Amino acid sequence: MKELNNENAFFNAEELITNAPDQDFDSCLKCDFNLKESELYDTYRVCSSCNFHFYIKPYDRLALLTDRASFVEFNQELTNVHEYTHDELPEYKKRTKSDVERTGLNDSVITGIGTMGGNSCVIILMDFSFMGGNLGLVSGEKISLAIDEAVSRKIPIVSIISSSGTRIEEGILSLMQMAKVTLSMANAKSKNIPSLSLLTNPCTGQAYITLATYSDIILSEPGASVGMSPLKDLKGDYGSVDFESRASDSMLKRGLIDSIVNRNQQKEQISRIIDLLNNNHKLVYENNESNKPNFSLSNLSIEERVKISLSDKRPSSSIFLKKVFENFFEIKGDRLLDNSDRIITGLAQLGSQTVMIVAQENINENNSIDGLKSSDFRKCSRAINLASRFNIPLITFIDTVGHNMTYNEEIKGIGTSLGETMLSMAQMSSPSISVLITRGGSEAALSLDISDRRLMLENAILVMGDNRDDKDSLNKPSIIGAKECKDLNIVDSVIPEPVGGIHMNPDECFSLLRKFLMIELAMLNKKSERSRFKDKYKKFRNISDFNNSYLYNLANEAIAAKGKITDYISKKISDRKRKIRKIQSE
Repeated sequence: MKELNNENAFFNAEELITNAPDQDFDSCLKCDFNLKESELYDTYRVCSSCNFHFYIKPYDRLALLTDRASFVEFNQELTNVHEYTHDELPEYKKRTKSDVERTGLNDSVITGIGTMGGNSCVIILMDFSFMGGNLGLVSGEKISLAIDEAVSRKIPIVSIISSSGTRIEEGILSLMQMAKVTLSMANAKSKNIPSLSLLTNPCTGQAYITLATYSDIILSEPGASVGMSPLKDLKGDYGSVDFESRASDSMLKRGLIDSIVNRNQQKEQISRIIDLLNNNHKLVYENNESNKPNFSLSNLSIEERVKISLSDKRPSSSIFLKKVFENFFEIKGDRLLDNSDRIITGLAQLGSQTVMIVAQENINENNSIDGLKSSDFRKCSRAINLASRFNIPLITFIDTVGHNMTYNEEIKGIGTSLGETMLSMAQMSSPSISVLITRGGSEAALSLDISDRRLMLENAILVMGDNRDDKDSLNKPSIIGAKECKDLNIVDSVIPEPVGGIHMNPDECFSLLRKFLMIELAMLNKKSERSRFKDKYKKFRNISDFNNSYLYNLANEAIAAKGKITDYISKKISDRKRKIRKIQSE
């Protein structure tokens, strides 16, 4: 069985899309697998051996993605009013006529309204078979009209993109379509309309820049060529190009797309994401706050609690996400350089309400645990801002040794990235809850802890400082536990753990945490955005309130000491004045 590399398979597929889009294959272009009796290929045009995704005609793709008979196309008769481009370029006119006859399309874009899993959405499909699927006068106008329709109806935008390059024959007018689509997307974002893109092979050029990169969630088919410049242009300029670095798998690792989805799973995945982004349900708790569960905590010393918190058997954030929430969809990457496994972000449901999850995941690499990097904080900020824009509650899980203190991270701007995350948390417009599950290290922990409600597991610890210099006694880390944090009003509630720690019976703690989160979220749902911010502002301003028992005693000691000093100084001044008067009288 022959095996082509992805690059050769890609170029073969691109050539066939242009010249023979209707062709059926007896064997796979990539691995030569026999496709004659393949049900997966017959239905989805996917090789069941190597998972190579063949080109699929636009209306066939729409039939797979939308609910039966739900798609209604609009603006299909829109025509090019600037016919002078055809008069000046007869070859362009000839090619346009040929592509219209061959594909049955009037341009590279199909737009309409349909449902996916019962969710209404505006659909924009760009098809490579018509002049490379690039942006022209007609396609740009159809896209803008479709986005405007989504804004008018207040429904999500789903873009399926197979496009390459620029409609060079239409010159500056083609370029201006990018500005037109950009402004339409900016308007949709200002109205908080969700947008999702599905990138197919290839997805490059103007459509990638304007439609794909502006989307809130970006999905891709496996092995798709993704980027700004078409692969053929790069090969022409540089002679050879690493195709794998441009493939969707690589883009996922570099944090530029959120997920790679096989064609037979795309409808379910997209409809689930739309369900989550629509955020149609809210939790309601009818009891008063005073009726929240109240538990007695253990009498373990801080040393014993530290030992439990650092146990290798203690569950990580990823385990909490699986056990506490439903329908989790992971959002990957910082949309710039990296997708770190140290931060897990995604949409999920708690009860029936959509929540955004941002979780710190301690990863032990080469027997050492590194702190969070600048890309980690950018990934956090992206998820936080997305939740705030769609009024989706945010739940953060804190478990970190701190931030990465290397010089390399300093010059990458880790301070700026961390500060932006903290500011995003402070400006959250939707409800927010943080949970310290194991260890919170300094500023990195605080970056996800500026929330409306702050919870802490019974044996979790908060660490200030570090021990890089063992000889510096002033630099020893300060450790306080959950009970102490509660007494200092640093946290609102402490979640009890089973005897011996959460690892002894994790399901018991997962169930209790889920109950606490649902009650806290339901009570926050009752409050307005303004009321939540005022409460959060007051809480953090009053953490050092002298009514606090710990700080009260400390303050009394300071005041008493100050009083003694004042009395001593007053006595000395009085004595001095008395002596002066005595001298003067003599």
